[in-house]
Amino acid sequence: MGKFWLSLVVLLAGFSEVNGYRPNIRPKEKVTTSEQPDPWYRTIYGTKVELVTPTVIAGVTFKAKPSPTPNPLEPWITLNKLGEPKTVKPEIKNGITKKGSPDYSTYFKVASTTTLAYEDLKAHNMDPDEVYEEKVFIEEDKTYVSLNPVIRCTPDRYFNKGPSRDISSEPFCTPQEDVQWKVGKTYFASWYTHFFRDEHSDEVIDEVKVHLSYVKEREGEKGFVKRDIPATFFSSEWLRNDEGMLAIEVQPEWLQGARTRKVVLSVQPKNVPDEEFHPLDHGILLFIDAGSRVYKHTKEQLALEEAGFTERHWLFVAITMPTVVVIALILMYFFLYANNSYRDFSDITRKAMSKKHRVIGKVSEIKKFKNLRNHKYSELPSYQTKPDKQH
Repeated sequence: MGKFWLSLVVLLAGFSEVNGYRPNIRPKEKVTTSEQPDPWYRTIYGTKVELVTPTVIAGVTFKAKPSPTPNPLEPWITLNKLGEPKTVKPEIKNGITKKGSPDYSTYFKVASTTTLAYEDLKAHNMDPDEVYEEKVFIEEDKTYVSLNPVIRCTPDRYFNKGPSRDISSEPFCTPQEDVQWKVGKTYFASWYTHFFRDEHSDEVIDEVKVHLSYVKEREGEKGFVKRDIPATFFSSEWLRNDEGMLAIEVQPEWLQGARTRKVVLSVQPKNVPDEEFHPLDHGILLFIDAGSRVYKHTKEQLALEEAGFTERHWLFVAITMPTVVVIALILMYFFLYANNSYRDFSDITRKAMSKKHRVIGKVSEIKKFKNLRNHKYSELPSYQTKPDKQH
């Protein structure tokens, strides 16, 4: 009996841990501000003084005033597959910096070849007529790109796109293909700036445009590359290509009354005329979506909410009621099990057994009892009792 009550306590404790009451913890209110950081000034290219006005986009501060001394633990911003920003805070573990700012290697450097003669080096193992060639990388101008805290796009961050996922996403790093951009949210499109070069001089193109165009798949070609582009509904101004990204806020009118539209994101370099530019050549296919529907509450719903029956309350009731029923059934089972010795169902059992008796006919007709002499009821002995005396 002691084991039974111990099992019951353990069982009920498990239910209370899963579905038991928990106090309602009110989250701390987040303090937000719409104030822009103060402008600051700096001297560039030796003598040129410039005023810099920081800009906050999607919670990211661009052109912020740098710290007086370099900080290896300075937070930086990465982008997920949608192009949404996320802050990364470096940390030092066992003397090694983890999650540090990205290293761009030589992706943004300019390769150059330097030729040196014997007269320049005077190396003891060079012939007088020998020429030495050295490949060097020249650092890019970081005057403006250093003010961008968001990770830059490089070829090692490309992904695979297309129906078979066997096509490089160049020049894009974000967004990835077939993701959904929600109306009212801001996303960052990022591309590798050195992808756009002049075919004659091999110099990096200095300005680009970003386009969004509707995509209409032809019948019978669903999922294939051949598509018609009916219209380009968004085009940016000419942008500095060295920035390598653009923040795009999805507008509701872009859906044109539809719930979801398939679009292509593309970048047009300045050396390609409009009539020669094809968005699907290096574009990224994605969807723009209206997001969650907003339903208006009826009068009945408002009355219930005023009475304290909110959606959260109904959810709590929906979770609690099945648990209460299960606990009640378990308690009933254990109650019946514990009182098993105090119950007598013999009467019920006897009635049930009597119903199972079959009618097999007259006894005299049974072969086993044919030779057995039977007496009439009147021949059986009877006993008479004296009547009670009347008082």
